Amino acid sequence: MPFRLMLRRTRRYNVLSKNYFVTRIRLLDNNVIECTLSVESTGQECLEAVAQRLELRETHYFGLWFQGKAQPQSQRWVELEKPLKKQLDKFGNEPLLFFGVMFYVPNVSRLEQEVTRYQYYLQVKKEVLDGRLHCTVEQGIRLAGLAVQADFGDFTQFLSQDFLREYVLFPVNWPHVDEVLEEWTQKVAEEHKSHCRMQLAEAELLYIKEVEKLDGFGQESFAAKDTYTNDIFIGVSFIGVFVKHRNGRSIMHHRWKDIGNIAHNKSAITVEITSKDDTIMFHTVSVISNNGTGRLTGHG
Repeated sequence: MPFRLMLRRTRRYNVLSKNYFVTRIRLLDNNVIECTLSVESTGQECLEAVAQRLELRETHYFGLWFQGKAQPQSQRWVELEKPLKKQLDKFGNEPLLFFGVMFYVPNVSRLEQEVTRYQYYLQVKKEVLDGRLHCTVEQGIRLAGLAVQADFGDFTQFLSQDFLREYVLFPVNWPHVDEVLEEWTQKVAEEHKSHCRMQLAEAELLYIKEVEKLDGFGQESFAAKDTYTNDIFIGVSFIGVFVKHRNGRSIMHHRWKDIGNIAHNKSAITVEITSKDDTIMFHTVSVISNNGTGRLTGHG
């Protein structure tokens, strides 16, 4: 009898292991959570599970992405309507997902929930510190002062501001010269003092508004070729779809109101321009990576 019971338990465990899997999700504050999902669960179900943990209702601005197997590794957005495990097995480098903003807004006032604005703040701060958004030294110091207020509150609760030296204040691609960093850090300390008694949520809001002014904010682009096989970048922003030369020179820009449909089929992207009754086709450089195309077709 005990032997038969053990067999049943083992069989039950195997069935569970085949029908469910555990995936890890790195949040924007760098904490990692785990979700147990059915092998048939879609990306949307995983996103909703994350949103429930965060008490986030405005999920339509967010998405999940993972590191693709392609070399060099690229960011690949989860297709939310499709089974998640199949995507990770086929394209993923490891079963680790990243939660982040997928669709940006032209004005942060459109975000209704405070928790939405907080996650949005974490995203744009990450983009500044990772060097993906260029800012001047003056802008960087102003942003750092707001970030310290948002993350730590008033300077008066600290005996000194020496803790700033242990805090990541500046973009990773800025010069790391001790004397220069010390000068900048002192300026951030003064900036932080000027925000005394400012509420944390207000500091987050002002930070986002400053980032909205930076060139490239809310844009994502990827390598492609036009119909003449010229190397270009095609990208998406909250304004519309844009195409640039590899040297950065703008070729075309179509607003969302002028776009009827966007389709991504393996290595080809077609954009229907309703205002001109025209269809434009582009060829992505990689047929594996959907870096950017998730946001592109998601808007369409």
